[in-house]
Amino acid sequence: MIKTADLRGHWRRDWIKAPDFEDTTTRVHWLQAGMLFADLRVPADLPALQGGCLADLDAAALQSLLRIEGFAGEITVAQGQCTWHRTINWQGALARPDVGAMWFDGDVLIEDGVHADYREAWLKQPTAPLRGHRIAWGDMTGVLVESDDRFLLGIGLAPMDRPVRDTFTSFYALGTWDGARGIAELATDPFAMGKPVLDRANDSFVWHAPLFTGGIESRPLMKVH
Repeated sequence: MIKTADLRGHWRRDWIKAPDFEDTTTRVHWLQAGMLFADLRVPADLPALQGGCLADLDAAALQSLLRIEGFAGEITVAQGQCTWHRTINWQGALARPDVGAMWFDGDVLIEDGVHADYREAWLKQPTAPLRGHRIAWGDMTGVLVESDDRFLLGIGLAPMDRPVRDTFTSFYALGTWDGARGIAELATDPFAMGKPVLDRANDSFVWHAPLFTGGIESRPLMKVH
């Protein structure tokens, strides 16, 4: 039976299948360190965007970005089922709990929806040991899962506190470390991709937050215990 330790690591989704639906192209990454997790899901067919910041986009382009998913928080595992308790969620508050029945088919981790009819296949990715941190800046909270070579940052307002208009103040990014700089590979703000979004020094981190109207604001992240 699946235990918490079995889920630790970097997982990439291979596919999801549901009645009348199948997806093999969305770029889905889930990083789990201890009980803490962060998850980012970016469709492969987002339109090419013109401009230099989110404020340059029209309503249709911004709406297309709302197909991205990101969430972070803590898991509990019991009786072979994993519950993802989403402290923050790009899409806002959930209508029902996020619970999956987990089992291995060889080296593939299978997730069957408990409150929804779907099946997902997850492939474990090579990575250095992961560390999880609860983080905060101002009234924003989140999770940073990182290793010596990779990171996934999720930070935003708690779902129950966040108006829809504040969606784009939340930020999720998957990336790799180039020395002390964390370079985003995927992000909820596409203009951040390929750019440094984190700095690390010893055991502290600075988030270089892309602003909706352009520019960057450097925000020291506080660890929450």
